[in-house]
Amino acid sequence: MNYNREQALMNKLRMKGKLELTEVTDFLDISESTARRLFSKLEREGKVIRVHGGIQLPGKNPLEYSFEQVVQTHIEEKNAIGARACDLLQDGDVLFCDTGTTVLCFCMELARRMEENPFELRVYTNSLANFEILSQVVPITLIGGEYRVHRKDFAGYLTELAISKVHFTKSFLGTDGCDMRQFFTTTDFDTARMDETAMRNSDETIILCGSDKFSSCAQVGYAAFSDIDKIITDGHITEETRKELESFGMEVIVAPV
Repeated sequence: MNYNREQALMNKLRMKGKLELTEVTDFLDISESTARRLFSKLEREGKVIRVHGGIQLPGKNPLEYSFEQVVQTHIEEKNAIGARACDLLQDGDVLFCDTGTTVLCFCMELARRMEENPFELRVYTNSLANFEILSQVVPITLIGGEYRVHRKDFAGYLTELAISKVHFTKSFLGTDGCDMRQFFTTTDFDTARMDETAMRNSDETIILCGSDKFSSCAQVGYAAFSDIDKIITDGHITEETRKELESFGMEVIVAPV
């Protein structure tokens, strides 16, 4: 199973926002002339902008801009969390993966592992970004609904209805913040209802959450601590926060950076 070169490049570009020529030649193991031809092709297709020494995401695209701004923060931590989450997968798993840059890192690592050593797995997601990354390496269903440009995903009644008809062995959910008194939080009610539906239909709910989220709280609570089976976070979590989360019955898994 060959992982498409252009797709691999775009996945990495979504993570960093900008790539130097030497980064691309090393990453894809290609010559500079081949990399420049690839840059030209992607630029003609409107997917990238060529800048001095490399390429970057189109700055005027609100979708990519939104992802770029968030993804460029705590990159190492998100990659570590994504890799640790992949360690939990088992042959025959049926996954739900929601929207978010940490879940996106999980999907990127999953794509890499499935390319190297494929196993039986099925994925459902409402995220177009996740779908683009995984569609060539794993059976995946993109759950439709009302498209949200700023999140590059689908939400709303039809999305929730589709999710309610599927049983998942594991749901991997992101979070926009955390109210340390009782629940994880997100920015809107559509995301909250969607994730709540996935949780009800999952054998196991796993939150992928950078330690920076423990000091911020978004508007809408969607996942009570008592309903979460595992949380995977980075090594910057304090011992006090870890013990507090564990007191609600969660297994706290720390991904070393």
